[in-house]
Amino acid sequence: QCNGSACRIFSNAEEAAAAVVKVLGDRSIRTCTDPSQCRSGGEDNAPGASVAGTGFGPMLDEATKTNLETLNQLVNSRGAPSAEELGKLKTGGLAVTRGVIEALRDDTDRNTLVQRLAGELAMADTIETALAMRQILTTGESEPNAAAQKQAIEEGDRCVGSLDRGLDNLKNEMELRRAVSSNSLLKTLERQEIRNSTNQLQQKDAGGDEKMSVIEQRSQ
Repeated sequence: QCNGSACRIFSNAEEAAAAVVKVLGDRSIRTCTDPSQCRSGGEDNAPGASVAGTGFGPMLDEATKTNLETLNQLVNSRGAPSAEELGKLKTGGLAVTRGVIEALRDDTDRNTLVQRLAGELAMADTIETALAMRQILTTGESEPNAAAQKQAIEEGDRCVGSLDRGLDNLKNEMELRRAVSSNSLLKTLERQEIRNSTNQLQQKDAGGDEKMSVIEQRSQ
């Protein structure tokens, strides 16, 4: 039984392979020494045939869109969000609690905060997926049949190098985002705490005013 992050992200090996090819692309190679023995696979698998990868940009955009739609539904609805509803968010393992949703509902700047939070969670999810893909590739290179083929190892190293560059790009983008905005989760909860403290002070002040009014009436 598989309990790793890759098994949680991908349902099966075929889905994982399709995701890796979509992001990193693919290139067909032939390792047999006798050309007459390796003509199967059709034109799609002919030597030198390649498929261009999309990179992690579309994955990040799709996760951000999903999170934005889900967060807007949760924030604009009433009642405590269920675990199933919160589970629809793409968070990369980060926990979004009911308290965060309730804090967003109370915030006057919730629209802006929801947009920021959707992007940050999507970034975490994309990075986790990228790391899982890297683990899959490096593990695949250690498979005996693949390890015995120099061309296969070279192609695997190329994919890992491309993935590492993609991770660096995600890291740089994340750092730039952090430079212009603070973490939305913490910011939301901090603002909620400030509001709660302010409300408590106002209630205490109101109670003091009532007592003073009673004292003044008695003195008269």
